[in-house]
Amino acid sequence: METKIISKKAFLIAGVTGSGDETAKAWQAFMKLVKLNPLKNQAGEEGYEVRLYRNDEDPGEVHVGVAVKDAGVPSEYKVVAVPAFQYAGFDIQVAKGYGSSNAPMNQWLQENEKRYRQGKIGNREFSIEVYDNRYKGDKDPASVVGILLPIEAIKKEKHD
Repeated sequence: METKIISKKAFLIAGVTGSGDETAKAWQAFMKLVKLNPLKNQAGEEGYEVRLYRNDEDPGEVHVGVAVKDAGVPSEYKVVAVPAFQYAGFDIQVAKGYGSSNAPMNQWLQENEKRYRQGKIGNREFSIEVYDNRYKGDKDPASVVGILLPIEAIKKEKHD
């Protein structure tokens, strides 16, 4: 699995937030909301899934939606601000299962732990799944989802 280092400016995602173990419900609620009350300030065609983690035993939260130009959205939407970060970018074949990418990503983080640490929103680690024109459904072998892991360079201490 090839890893790309990508810099992204801060951006806003308007959507729906739910439990990290009920992602499908969050997407269903978002799709229903978009049909009832479309966003007029959408920025791009990509769908985003932001996963916020507490610890290994907790499913955390998931926020699903689309990027918007500003926070001026209908009140039914929740807007999450994603800060500017450098990201380690991975592409996964979803037909193999979303978990199929965990080992290579963890290996990359482990191999680079002296250079980078995982970034956070507030005090919570997070990751982002990007659904662009390469996503063709969960069962299509050609379907690809981008995974972005926020990384922060670890500053080396100077010794005299």
